Amino acid sequence: MHDDKFILSEFKKALRKIAKGKVVDFDDHFNHKFDFQVHRLEDVFRDTNRAIPPNKWSYHRIAFVKKGSGEFKTGIHQFKATKNTLVVIPARVITSSSKWSLDMEGYVVLFNLDYFLQSNFPHQYVESKKILNAGIQPYIHLGDEQAAKVENIFETILKEKHGNNNHKDELIAIKVIELLILSERLFEEEQHLEANLPVSDIIKRFTELLEANFVNERFVGFYAAQLNIHPNHLNALIKKHTGLTAKETIQNRLMLETKYLLHSTNLSIKEISSQVGFDDPNYFTVFFRRFEHMSPGHYRAGFV
Repeated sequence: MHDDKFILSEFKKALRKIAKGKVVDFDDHFNHKFDFQVHRLEDVFRDTNRAIPPNKWSYHRIAFVKKGSGEFKTGIHQFKATKNTLVVIPARVITSSSKWSLDMEGYVVLFNLDYFLQSNFPHQYVESKKILNAGIQPYIHLGDEQAAKVENIFETILKEKHGNNNHKDELIAIKVIELLILSERLFEEEQHLEANLPVSDIIKRFTELLEANFVNERFVGFYAAQLNIHPNHLNALIKKHTGLTAKETIQNRLMLETKYLLHSTNLSIKEISSQVGFDDPNYFTVFFRRFEHMSPGHYRAGFV
């Protein structure tokens, strides 16, 4: 089993290799398997460009920003994490972050179900948590008293992880479950998770449909039909919970893929146009210019 410093070092190497890649599946690009990791955020971003490209991973991630700020894109949500922001990223949800301030401090834990099974904890302790539903808003801002409780759990986990006490893995598993329970309570207080569970399920299903169909299906009507709701209702629902309409969310996912193809492949503009579902390259250029205020060719030239 690799230690935390080795895993962190290898992770930074992987980041440098894929810094301009598309949505990275770390399950395929990171060869060093583990069941649990805990780090200070300032250590994660030290000696990097202070950004993590769009990625997905089979680990649940909980981060707490103690100080400073950074920008997140998690699923279909975009937000700025500032002092006392708690972020929960369920496994396999596409996420990225950037523009982290130099004074940023905080914590992050990564874990999967195997970690709890090894410590003889029933997996229901984790699987039952509503905050691990990909449809919920993935962040909340805490008051100082709430933040102190979260910080104390992270500090205890770090202390145990780097110590040599007996049964430390079991204690860490208990503290992670405590973190999950506390986080769920805090999210419930702010977001009323139980009452909004049907809405969260629709958002989760929309996100999954979008990832599978964004190249070929760019109209809200397709997704609304799959979800058995009216397109206007879907637009309003997504906007209420993310700040963007369903239409804008579809367009953002399409632009993310387009940008990847422009700066990470040698495909012609016409070929890229076809790959992202545009039969007419001229219309594709108009679409791209609407968002970036430049042609695809000029955008690509900026990376040469």
